Amino acid sequence: MLKDIAYYKTGGTCNTLHQPESIDQLAEIVSQLHQSKTPYFVIGGGTNSLVLDDHFPGDVIAFTKLKSIKVTRNSIYAEAGVENTMIAQTALSHSLAGAAWMNRLPGQIGGTVRMNARCYGGEISEIASTVIAVSQDGVVKTYDNQGNLFRGYKDTIFMDNGDIIAAVHLALEPGQATDIKAIMDHCETDRIQKGQFTFPSCGCVFKNDYAVGVPSGMLLDRAGAHDLNQDKVALNPKHANFVFNKGATSSDILDMTLAMRELVYKTYGVWLSYEMEILGRLPDRYAAKVRETRPQQFNEAALEPLRLEFSGRKKP
Repeated sequence: MLKDIAYYKTGGTCNTLHQPESIDQLAEIVSQLHQSKTPYFVIGGGTNSLVLDDHFPGDVIAFTKLKSIKVTRNSIYAEAGVENTMIAQTALSHSLAGAAWMNRLPGQIGGTVRMNARCYGGEISEIASTVIAVSQDGVVKTYDNQGNLFRGYKDTIFMDNGDIIAAVHLALEPGQATDIKAIMDHCETDRIQKGQFTFPSCGCVFKNDYAVGVPSGMLLDRAGAHDLNQDKVALNPKHANFVFNKGATSSDILDMTLAMRELVYKTYGVWLSYEMEILGRLPDRYAAKVRETRPQQFNEAALEPLRLEFSGRKKP
């Protein structure tokens, strides 16, 4: 079952589960799927994804065995399945600075590179020197980071061209182990205090729309989204844009997120866009609802007090 490898603990069956052990094997699998026109999707850590419980009539590629990691002087080479925390720990053991912010960041480096993840003042675009990827037709490609790979947070060429991240070289700098460890400890403590590991989640369900001037979590909280909680699916009490899986099905989670989006639109006139990726084939009863878009109709009278409050929070 795919739920056994997905961070969010949802997912059903597929025709064939591929677990390549090398980049060459990955390229061969992708080439064969391309030639046979077999539908497939890729799952890394699944930390930003909801894998559907219905049977997927195609194949799935998982990076559970693509986990080689090597240190050469001030550089770390990591294959796509290496956990972010392992990279931070490896850098610490060699007194290399620049990756401490990745400690306890859920997921694997493949997804981190694909989305240009960032947190705690760090961003993968700042340390990724070379990216090795496999194209949709199974060709291994090497990209040098010369400013054209990463366009912004969760905005990269890989999200457009469909290339699968296979490995990355990270360029780090010599540092003091005590300083590196202090950053790592801060990242871990902050995530624990925010309750991020209490139950499985996919991180933020909805994107922040900077035109609104208020983060989506705040909109959800103030709209009363916590009242939507059920026994098996509930919002993180400390962050309303995180939906906990407490034994829910993928349908339970979809129903919750659709209700959350409807509530915010009714209250503030803000139409939220999904940040959570949905992997699998959406049943007809959900497809139109999930893909629905509506015009933004900001309720300025209701939003302005939230903007003022949020602006005040950001001031030192």
